[in-house]
Amino acid sequence: MTLLLEGLLFSFLALILMLIFEFGISKRDVQRFRKRDGGKKLHAAGMRATIINHIILGPIAYDLTLRHCCTRRGLTLSQQARCVVLFLLIENALFYVAHYMMHTRQLYWMHRFHHKFNSIVLPSSASAVSTAEFAIAYMFPFYVGAWGASCDKASALTAASIVTAFNLIIHTPALDEKLAGSYPWMLVSPGDHLAHHRLLSCNYSAPIFHLERIISSVKKSVVGNEQG
Repeated sequence: MTLLLEGLLFSFLALILMLIFEFGISKRDVQRFRKRDGGKKLHAAGMRATIINHIILGPIAYDLTLRHCCTRRGLTLSQQARCVVLFLLIENALFYVAHYMMHTRQLYWMHRFHHKFNSIVLPSSASAVSTAEFAIAYMFPFYVGAWGASCDKASALTAASIVTAFNLIIHTPALDEKLAGSYPWMLVSPGDHLAHHRLLSCNYSAPIFHLERIISSVKKSVVGNEQG
């Protein structure tokens, strides 16, 4: 199987997972969304953007990443685990920078469509973004993450799968109450990301590590140690 076909299969699996979140976990939110004025049209546009991004851009990014960024030498399980963690850190950091920049006046044009999903956020909106945003903020961090972490194929796919799953989780309001109180403070919860969709000026971190909160905690710890 060629890498492009593998990438297409990976994208199909991601879409199937999205549909489970969309019409299973978030069924009531979908119904509420579609009852709003213009809701059916926007929902269809979001689904269309998600499918196009995954089916067209996804396989290309998959091919480029595995072909040019992944090592072909064998890695031990512990090495693969380190690669996954480093990949996730790099991906989250790059996404944060791209996301923050897309909230500037000069670059908001590529992020505007995603924020049409504000009062009611759906799992399908996780990848309902412009092609420019999907390429720059979603796929490019995968490319750099796999290269920077010296991933092999297995660790790169594991990390990419984790990112995909968490991106759906933070765009699923129905999970917010279920996870409230049990979500690790250093991770971006659905509530954190929903606040970003409503306010636009906070919680730029996504989809896993809450970088603002982690950095703030480190700063407080350093200041406390200096004062102590």
